[in-house]
Amino acid sequence: MRTNQITIFYALFFILSVSCNNTETNNYIQFVDPLIGTGEATTISAKERPGNHIGNGQTIPAVTTPFGMTQWTPQIQGSEKKCVAPFYNGGTLVQGFRASHWLSGSCTQDYGTFTIFPTSLTQNFRFLPSQRQTMYLLDTDNTSPAYLSALFPAKNIMTEITSTKRCGFFRFSWLETKDPTIIIDVNSDENQGYIKIDLERQEIYGYNPVHRIYNGHGKPSGIAGYFVAKFDSKIEKYGTFGDMDYEHETTERQNQKKIGAYVSFDLADNAPLKMKIGTSFTSIENARKNMESEIPDWNFEEIKTKLENTWNKALGKIEVKSTNEKELTKFYTSMYHSLLHPRLYSDINGEYPGFADDSTIHVAKDFDYYDDFSNWDIYRAQMPLLSLIAPKEYNDMVKSLIVKAEQGEWLPIFPMWNSYTSAMIGDHSTSIIADAFAKGFEFDIEKAYKYMRKNAFKTPDLEDYKDGKGRRALGSYIELGYIPIEDDVPYAFHNNEQVSRTLEYAYNDWCVAQVAKKLEKTEDYNELAARALNYTNVFDETKGWVCGRYSDGTFTDEFDENEDMFYITEGTPKHYTWYVPHDVKGLMDLMGGKEIFKQKLITLIDNNEYWHGNEPSHQIPFFFNYVNRWDKTQETVKNLLRTEYDLGPGGVSGNDDAGQMSAWYIFGAMGFYPTCPGSNEYQLSSPIFEKVILHLDKTYYPGGKFILKTKVENDTTIFNEVKLNGKEITPLITHDDIQKGGSLEFSVK
Repeated sequence: MRTNQITIFYALFFILSVSCNNTETNNYIQFVDPLIGTGEATTISAKERPGNHIGNGQTIPAVTTPFGMTQWTPQIQGSEKKCVAPFYNGGTLVQGFRASHWLSGSCTQDYGTFTIFPTSLTQNFRFLPSQRQTMYLLDTDNTSPAYLSALFPAKNIMTEITSTKRCGFFRFSWLETKDPTIIIDVNSDENQGYIKIDLERQEIYGYNPVHRIYNGHGKPSGIAGYFVAKFDSKIEKYGTFGDMDYEHETTERQNQKKIGAYVSFDLADNAPLKMKIGTSFTSIENARKNMESEIPDWNFEEIKTKLENTWNKALGKIEVKSTNEKELTKFYTSMYHSLLHPRLYSDINGEYPGFADDSTIHVAKDFDYYDDFSNWDIYRAQMPLLSLIAPKEYNDMVKSLIVKAEQGEWLPIFPMWNSYTSAMIGDHSTSIIADAFAKGFEFDIEKAYKYMRKNAFKTPDLEDYKDGKGRRALGSYIELGYIPIEDDVPYAFHNNEQVSRTLEYAYNDWCVAQVAKKLEKTEDYNELAARALNYTNVFDETKGWVCGRYSDGTFTDEFDENEDMFYITEGTPKHYTWYVPHDVKGLMDLMGGKEIFKQKLITLIDNNEYWHGNEPSHQIPFFFNYVNRWDKTQETVKNLLRTEYDLGPGGVSGNDDAGQMSAWYIFGAMGFYPTCPGSNEYQLSSPIFEKVILHLDKTYYPGGKFILKTKVENDTTIFNEVKLNGKEITPLITHDDIQKGGSLEFSVK
């Protein structure tokens, strides 16, 4: 009898998988594979260059809404340590399902998390993650941003997950329903946190305090991940645990190693158990409000369908006409990854925790508050992409950056876990705000400029500086026009990297100058425009590339254009020399003219010296347009689309970095790219699809629709003519062109 039951259970699991495979043409979610990027890179590029800056995509198969507060994923790794994602493809054992705040594709940390594990109280009960981990089968055919199901074969338990903006919804099914049990862990690496079983409310609730890394490493961030879990059946048995001990009929644990709780139920007739979980960064009470508002009843299928519709609407903002299912999967999975961050932080009632040292609970009025801005990565393509496909959320994200500056008195460099950090380099909140202002988005630009200017001209006192406020090494940059290699840039996560910092500050200064010009702040504009040329100060004409420079003006002999240098960030002098997005013609003159510029660019690409797996190079392939080699731009971009991206867990060549790598793919596949955010210009390559239709929000884009079309659909065709609304143009369009609506047609004449 038991063998037959198991056979039926597996058959139902298979039927459920098949029945969910909807292939309607407007069902964009069918082309999303959340497992892409969850394993070690296996792209053509990775195979050709093993060990050369190629690593894990660091994505997770997140069930979530676009920009969701909390993401839901299988947990393979139990830690919240830096660079350890909760899920990696290939692991055969699972520890449960995590309510995660992992920054997709990153090397930061998860934080404020907790984990759910279905089991049995009387059949070999194990409560610690490392002891209870079990083999699992993931329904990969139907894993999507809206739904995940997994089977524990040894325990005959199936888990299904869907979600809302701030909540998770679980459905558990046991083949044998003797003492079906749910465990919830508080995943604190600091041996802190709280969990309580409230029998009167029939809830489990608690919190996991968040601690900082980078600046203020190990200190409390001032926030916690709060949760409230509620079930559709009565709790019959219960207990808590801490470290190696568990106690039946206890209801509370606090500030111990590996704390958690377990509850058991009496389920009649093999009925499933449903559990809904509200989350918040503000309070347990608000986690409950979020849950009651977003999941008011117990209709799992309704919530799942709503989330599927939400994703189809979001993905459908870019409609691709193609018969190439592989490219459709790469495209819409990249859109999914591009729509995960920044993260929603405000609750259903608008409340959110004050930024940094501000302990006030604020209320967001007429906007949603966001955090986890991986600015060094996302200002390049991911945020510009959101300005097109999620303009309301994008505008709120810009407002959130300004609110952070108000509350902390400095515009943040790389705000994570609602705190200042000086992770990475540059000052790219200024880039994001300048780009949004240039595009006509509405926010308090005078207030924003106040803090943009402060970052550009002022250095905080030492304690604030140590805390992550202000530009690193700004004093020597202003004094000399570059950061000398004697300044080792203390109190930064990345020390040194003086040349890269100089180049990025020059671009940042250009961004602030554009805002100053529009605001008629002439004196600021003149000074900042002059500082935007500081990139010239680290270019060594005798070497032909950027190089570290001493304060006396001499360049170091510690130099190899093709090797990692201490004064360069995550790359080589040859990579970073091209980081002058705001003055390409000036860089061309510095190199000795158009012909030398062109030959260096060709050599970089043809010798396979370009590194796509990290962001500083991302604008380089489009620079061929500046030397009248649009054909080479197209050839290079389309080759990168083929070799750096693929299907399967290894389909991303390096960290996805909060969606930046994926956003590059989206722009590359569509055929245009924002090489210099803040300029309102897009350099053209050409589409790999027959037609791409951008369905634009008329509130921000009066034209409503922008179309790119070709007469040939493949990923190798090189076009030599492009027309905007019937008129032939050079390979360049502006944001105004997109706002007005219209079409680009690519052809071979």
